[in-house]
Amino acid sequence: MASLNPLNAALQQLLLGSAVRQNHALEHATIVLLSRKFPEVRFSGVSSALGFAVFGNVPTEEVLPAAEEALHLLRTTQPELAIHERCGTNLAVAGLLSGLSAMTVARMRRPFNTFNNVVLATTAALVLARPLGLTVQRYLTTQTPSPSMRITGVRRFEVLGTPAHFVSTENPEAARLFSW
Repeated sequence: MASLNPLNAALQQLLLGSAVRQNHALEHATIVLLSRKFPEVRFSGVSSALGFAVFGNVPTEEVLPAAEEALHLLRTTQPELAIHERCGTNLAVAGLLSGLSAMTVARMRRPFNTFNNVVLATTAALVLARPLGLTVQRYLTTQTPSPSMRITGVRRFEVLGTPAHFVSTENPEAARLFSW
């Protein structure tokens, strides 16, 4: 992202700034579209203030059209593509809720701090985590891309033998640290 200096990009990442949230939404939508075209490929991704990486063995020339279509759909008819069932946000929410519930019950006085109650509380937390994780994605970890966001390129690379593609973005409206 040409409009982001390295310090701003790092702060965006740490504080979940607008550029990261918008790239996260675009990452999800791109993975959905690629998954439809390549159902046999398992995809994953990671977003940053500068763009996002898509892990999965697909031809490089297929990634850019998918990302551009995803950007268009997010802005127009399908903003729900920003929310993904297998997002790491859901895992983080599940881990946080189950850990807190287990700690809470374990710190209770007898007869409430039993192993059975810890398991029951953790299970209840995991049931609540699914809808809460999707809500956290919707309002905290993703954001519909602004009109100024554009895709500037796609570059293939490998991580420990796993093929991946980095989709670079530029987003002047999201360049400020707190441009919610």
